[in-house]
Amino acid sequence: MFAVGAQTSIPLVLGEAIDRGVEDRDVTFLWQAALGLIGIAVVQGVFTFIRSFHLNVLAEHVANDMRNQLYAKFQELPFQFYDGAQTGQLMSRATDDINQIRGMLMMTLRAVPHGLALLIIITVVLLREHLLLGAVALSTTPFLLYWSLRFGITIRPMFLKVQQQFGVMTSTLQENVAGGRVVRAFAQELPESDRFEDELEGLFRRNIRASNKWSFNYPLTLAMNGLSVAGVVWVGGYLALTGQVSIGTLVAFERYTSLLNEPVRWLGFVVNRIARALASGERIFEILDRKPALANEPNAQPMDGMRGEVAFDQVSFAYTSGQGAALHDVSFEARPGQVTALVGATGSGKSSVVNLIPRFYDPAGGTVRIDGVDIRDITLESLRRNIGVVMQESFLFSMTIRENIAYGRPDATEEEIIAAARAAQAHEFITRIDEGYDSLVGERGVTLSGGQKQRLAIARALLLNPRILILDDATASVDSETEHEIQQALHVLMEGRTSFVIAQRITTVQDADQILVFEDGRIIEHGTHDELLEREGFYHELYDLQQGDQEDAVRPGIVIEDEHADPSAAAARGTPVGQTGAAASGEGA
Repeated sequence: MFAVGAQTSIPLVLGEAIDRGVEDRDVTFLWQAALGLIGIAVVQGVFTFIRSFHLNVLAEHVANDMRNQLYAKFQELPFQFYDGAQTGQLMSRATDDINQIRGMLMMTLRAVPHGLALLIIITVVLLREHLLLGAVALSTTPFLLYWSLRFGITIRPMFLKVQQQFGVMTSTLQENVAGGRVVRAFAQELPESDRFEDELEGLFRRNIRASNKWSFNYPLTLAMNGLSVAGVVWVGGYLALTGQVSIGTLVAFERYTSLLNEPVRWLGFVVNRIARALASGERIFEILDRKPALANEPNAQPMDGMRGEVAFDQVSFAYTSGQGAALHDVSFEARPGQVTALVGATGSGKSSVVNLIPRFYDPAGGTVRIDGVDIRDITLESLRRNIGVVMQESFLFSMTIRENIAYGRPDATEEEIIAAARAAQAHEFITRIDEGYDSLVGERGVTLSGGQKQRLAIARALLLNPRILILDDATASVDSETEHEIQQALHVLMEGRTSFVIAQRITTVQDADQILVFEDGRIIEHGTHDELLEREGFYHELYDLQQGDQEDAVRPGIVIEDEHADPSAAAARGTPVGQTGAAASGEGA
C-alpha cells in the first residue's frame, strides 16, 4: 500500500508544481516539488522491491509444496496407473505445469492487490476533484474489465491444448533420450528427428493460435485507454480554457488517466497467466485427485517375525476391467526354505503371480495369504520390507554403488554392504573400479554391464534380508558364464527363504522344490522336475524342446584339421579347402 500511495501522489505533486511553481513562478516550490518527486520515487522503489521479494518467496514455497504433493502422489499411485501413463506427460506436469502456476502466483499476487488499490484510489481522486472530468477518464474502464474477464474464459481451453501438446513433446523427447542406443542401432535418427519436429510443429501451431488470440487483448486495452486520455484532453482543455480547472489539474487528470492503463494492462497479463495456470492446474489435479487403488486397510497391522509361508487360494486377477483375466483360480502353497519355480509361455500368468505377493495389485477374486494372514490385513510397508525382488532388468539409480546396494537399508554399515556384495559375487568387480564402492553408476547403471547390474541387484536384496524372495527371470539377459556366477549368488540369497523363481531355461529351475507350469493363467502341472518329466506333459515337451535346441547348437560336420593335414582328405569330408583349424570350427568367423 505504501508503494501505491507513493505512485498515486505523483500526479498531484506534478499538478501543484505546474500551478504554483510554473504559473506563480515560485522557483523554491519547484525545487521542493522536484525533491518531493525524487523522494516519492525512492519510497515506491523500496516498497516495490520488498513486496516483490516476499511474493516471489511465497510463490516458490507454493510451487515446492505442489511438487512434493505430486511426487508423494506418484509414490501412492498403483501399478495400473503407470501401466498406461507416459513418463514425459508426468514429467511435464511436475515441471512446466507447476512453473505455470508459480508464474501465475507471482504475477497475480503482485498485480491484483496493487492494481485494485490503484484503481480504487484513482477513481476516488478523479471523482472527488472533478465529477465530469473523472467520469470521462473512467468511461472505458468498465468495458475493459468485462472484456478481460470474458477473454480469460475463452482462451483457457487453448492453453490447455498447449500444455497437453507440451506433454506429448516431452514424452517423445524422453523416449528418444532413454532409447538413444536403439535409435542409433536401427539407424532411425532421421525418422525420429522428423517425429520430434512434427511434435514441435504441433506445439508451435497451438502456441501461435493462443498467442494470436491473446495478442489482440493488449492493443485493445491500449486503444481504450487512449480514448480515455483523448477525452480528458478534449474536455479538460475546454474546461481549462473557460477557467473551470487549472492547467495543473488538467495535467494531473491526464496522468491519472494514463495510470489507469496500468491496472487494466496488468489485468490482461494476469488473465493470460491465470488461463495458462488453470489449464496446468487441471492437469496437475487430474493426478492429485486420483484415489490410490492400493492402500492400507483400516484394520491392517504390521507383521513382525514373518516366517514367509505363502498361500494362494482360488486367486483370479485381471490387469484392467476391459482385459481378459490374467489368472484363473490359482491355488498353491510355498513354505519357508522352499524354492517354487514358475514356468510357462510368455503371458501365461507367471509374472502376475509374483506381482500379487508384494501387493503391487489386488486380486479380483480369492485370497493371497502370508503366514495365514490375508496380505490386505498387513500394512504395505511391513509387507514389502519382508519381500526382496530381483527383476530381469535391474534398475539402478544414479548414485554410488554403495548407495544402490543399501537402497533398501540406508542405515546399513560398511561391513554389511561389503558382505552383501561378496555373497552376490560383486565385490571383486567393484574393487577393480577406480572409486570402488563410491563409484557413480550413471543413470540406470549405464556404466555397468548387465551381469554387474544383476549382481548389485542381488546384493541389494541380500542386504534387505527378506523372508520372501522373488527372482523374475533374473538370468535371462546374461551370457552362460555370467549366469553361472549369478546362480552361485542366487543360491546364497535363497537359503532359508521362501523363494519364487521365474525362468525360461529348464536348467535354471530343475532343482526347485516345486515347479508350477502355467498356461493361459492356470496351473496345468505341478510337481518336481523328475515328477513332471515322468508325466510327459507340457513341461516334458518344453524340456525336450530346449534339449533339442542345445544339441542343434553344436554344429555337425565341422572337423578341426591339423595345419599339415592333406587338403584332399579335408575335401573328402566336406570341409572346403583352406577352411581348417580355427576357421573350420567357426572361431575365425
